[in-house]
Amino acid sequence: MTFDIAHALVTGVLIFLTIIGMEQAGLYVPHKKGGPRFSWPLFLTIFVVVLIFNLIWP
Repeated sequence: MTFDIAHALVTGVLIFLTIIGMEQAGLYVPHKKGGPRFSWPLFLTIFVVVLIFNLIWP
């Protein structure tokens, strides 16, 4: 199994954009701003985004 740097970079960007998008939509509040330590909606959204990305670019 090879380590694909481009795949890792795109995955990181997708996770970052998902967090920013959920914050902008009001679906996620960071812990520093009074939100919970763990967010199931954030976890599930990141899981789905990465799953779809890995189905497109294995």
